[in-house]
Amino acid sequence: MASSAELKLSGSLLSYVPDNLLKLIIHNPLSYLLSLFFGALLPLAFAPFNTWNSLFSYLIFFPLGLFLLQLSYSKTTREGFYKGWLFGCGFFGVGVSWLYVAIHDFGAAHWTLAGILTALFIIFLALHYAVLGWAVVKIKQHFSLHPLLLVLFYIPVIWVFMEWVRTWLLTGFPWLLAGYPMIQTPLSGYAPIVGIYGLSFIVLLLSALLIARIRLLYSIILMTIIFSTGAYLKTIQWSSAVGKPLKIAMVQGNVNQAVKWDRIQLEKTKQLYVALSKNQWQHQDVIVWPENAIPEFYHRLEHGFYHQLTQQARKTRTELVTGLPVFDDKTQQYYNALTNIGGQQGFYYKTHLVPFGEYVPLGSLLRSLLHFFNMPMSGFSSGNNNQVLISIKGYPVVTSICYEDVYAADIITHIPASRFMINLSNNGWYGDSFAPHQHFEMARMRALETSRELIRSTTSGITALVDEKGRVKVSGPQFKSIVVTGEIQPRQGVTPFVYWGNYPVLLLFFLAALYLFWLKIRVR
Repeated sequence: MASSAELKLSGSLLSYVPDNLLKLIIHNPLSYLLSLFFGALLPLAFAPFNTWNSLFSYLIFFPLGLFLLQLSYSKTTREGFYKGWLFGCGFFGVGVSWLYVAIHDFGAAHWTLAGILTALFIIFLALHYAVLGWAVVKIKQHFSLHPLLLVLFYIPVIWVFMEWVRTWLLTGFPWLLAGYPMIQTPLSGYAPIVGIYGLSFIVLLLSALLIARIRLLYSIILMTIIFSTGAYLKTIQWSSAVGKPLKIAMVQGNVNQAVKWDRIQLEKTKQLYVALSKNQWQHQDVIVWPENAIPEFYHRLEHGFYHQLTQQARKTRTELVTGLPVFDDKTQQYYNALTNIGGQQGFYYKTHLVPFGEYVPLGSLLRSLLHFFNMPMSGFSSGNNNQVLISIKGYPVVTSICYEDVYAADIITHIPASRFMINLSNNGWYGDSFAPHQHFEMARMRALETSRELIRSTTSGITALVDEKGRVKVSGPQFKSIVVTGEIQPRQGVTPFVYWGNYPVLLLFFLAALYLFWLKIRVR
């Protein structure tokens, strides 16, 4: 059991915490359950909670700080591993609980199977934080680091490194990164400079300052400087307007996922989108339909349904952008795609597919074992990573489908040549859960990082227009058939983050590893 002298430093924030409470958090067997609890609290800082009240964004610092306190006092790698794993189970157990809805409600899986698959996914994701806990204790044991260097630098670096690994490992799942809640705070000013990973580092640094063994005054001064600088950076305009604003109409059909792919429903869906768009052709520059709005291959409707839409678009000089499945008869593969009708037509094929949703690893085996993996359109192929930008009303546009907009490194690749962004999504798979709100928060961060306005059209919400600061210009309600209208402003210019991407963060990883290597050589 640690003494008060070990736990506290006179004048630090820890000196105001009762000894018994500190020992409970750090050393008591119940501290393992507290790790689970701290993780479960963390999603409350994300959407939808911080959209109800921005104060929820600041909640992230307290469970994070207390978890970091546990790691910094963990005595064995085993303790660090299990506390990290329990923290991750709590975090993802609450944060991605929506996966159960997709598997059970729309995948037609029994509740036991849905629960098992969701639990396995959560357990796997939690291993990232188990590795984090193990690594923190390992570094503490094997290197003579100053405690402040461990808490204020190495723990944040390892955390961000694990977020970065989670982005690409097994196709990647960059969901619920620590920097996302900051879009509601002054710290959002850092996003156009350092991106989401840099923002996560700042969040971890501030959380570490809450538990660092330094005088409280120093912590307050550093926090004030960090927040004040962020507030100043928010005032900088990183891009400039090009041309006139475009009038946009986004059609949200809200077709029930349970019947959307039914052949009988197809004609009704076509009539619904045509009817909702009828009064928009004369008044808008662009009409936008969501991902797979009409769930039928393009070539089957090209000379009938889409030909009529093309004629209407050219007649009114209004372009139509829609998501749709496309079959390539040359490769005998089909794609989740996006096209524009009425102007210079082009196609974009989705590159980041959803595992077990749009494609199934080991598909021939799993499809024969479980009916869930036979969901409609679950055999898409990936598009090329170097596709030509689609032009909308004469402006080159960065396009993304579904959760592709959570991959910041991919989005920024074509930003310098683009004038705005467009994302078509179908969050209907997740019902009335956290998922649509969390996804929209990430989409807003892409607009902020790139200083580009965003058109976001979805099947059932959240449909919205977002400005270059990540602020919502207009949005529609969920689960209603509605047309959301507004204007976006094409823009030019690049942010520092678009210019250098994640290289500064990768350099931080390299320098942290290099210093540990130098310490090891020096000891030898």
